[in-house]
Amino acid sequence: MFNRLKNYKDLFFVFVWRELLIRYKQTAIGVLWALIQPLSMMALFVIVFGYVLNINTKGYPRSLFYFAGLVPWTFFSSSVNASINSLIDHRDLITKIYFPRELIIFSRISVFITDFIISAMLLAAMVFFCKTPFTLNFLWVIPLCVLLFLFTASVCLLFGTINVYYRDMRLASGFLLQVWFFSSPVFYSIDTISLKMKLFLFLNPLTYIIENFRRVLIEERGIVLWQFAIAAGFVMALFFVSYKIFIRLERSFADVI
Repeated sequence: MFNRLKNYKDLFFVFVWRELLIRYKQTAIGVLWALIQPLSMMALFVIVFGYVLNINTKGYPRSLFYFAGLVPWTFFSSSVNASINSLIDHRDLITKIYFPRELIIFSRISVFITDFIISAMLLAAMVFFCKTPFTLNFLWVIPLCVLLFLFTASVCLLFGTINVYYRDMRLASGFLLQVWFFSSPVFYSIDTISLKMKLFLFLNPLTYIIENFRRVLIEERGIVLWQFAIAAGFVMALFFVSYKIFIRLERSFADVI
């Protein structure tokens, strides 16, 4: 991948800058939307899931519990939504010149990495405000973020590729993300469900990532190493397969798109 992309780094930064301009041009508050969206969802979760449905948050502050789940989920869902149609949006460019097509998808993901960093800084402030003791377990957030970025990139590559050949992917994405949302512990903890359901939910790598975000930031616990090894192995294998499929099929993108 690096051999393919190293000579196109300037083009990549141009794509990223263009995506940022398109997203925030003529907006009144600009990048503050990166905070408003997850904060508004957190407030909604506190009202609906916290007070109306009274879902157990294991004794932790509701706002912190929900926001810790929303930060990784918002990055994932926003990146997938934006990337599915990204190759179609650049059909004029793809049909005229050659460049590694994955730059388009990676540039859109990079925009949401910026939003993720801003939201993560707010999450860190909330953890500090709630007087959660700082421990070295906080450092596990870094490899968890790497897993999140790799898994998101894998799904974006697969969905973006499928959408070139079958535009149904764009129509189905809304339903798929809704199913993904409820099968990820964004507004609940897997500690409150049965063992059989836990095993089913852990087929989704986001379950592991989101649950361990809370584990290391809120619960002051470390991750289980063998579980991390399995999750990391699966995510890296998925990225490898997704990227190989993308490279294999991108040769005919200009003909099909």
